[in-house]
Amino acid sequence: MLLRRKAKKGLSGAVTALILVIASVIIALVVVGFAFGLFGAFGGTPTVTQVGTGYIYVSKGYAVITLKSSGNVQILSATISGTSYSAGTSSINVTTLTAGINVVSIGFSTSALSSLQTGSTYTISIALSDGSTVQVSVIAQ
Repeated sequence: MLLRRKAKKGLSGAVTALILVIASVIIALVVVGFAFGLFGAFGGTPTVTQVGTGYIYVSKGYAVITLKSSGNVQILSATISGTSYSAGTSSINVTTLTAGINVVSIGFSTSALSSLQTGSTYTISIALSDGSTVQVSVIAQ
């Protein structure tokens, strides 16, 4: 009586090893990418901070501030804290902050700003499209 051998089905050892090596390399690249922030789109909401000193020009009716952003986000409005003085997007020259340094000019009514004291420091609250608010300091000139 002759015995027949069943044919082996499946992947060879070499093919399996190759697949595991490729998968390991891909996983390592993804981990390194996240560790070094290469996948910024998946990094959550951008961080916005003030750079340097901001100024509010009382007689001219506008403030100039420099903001650093880690990604794209829109400015919705700006309000001088402790007052009712606010500015909407039509009064802001840069409404979309991009990654990097952004110089922003915010227009206010000159009559509203006339009550501000020259040389004093004020805080402007900037509302962003991601729901956060950034507090920036400005010196009245």
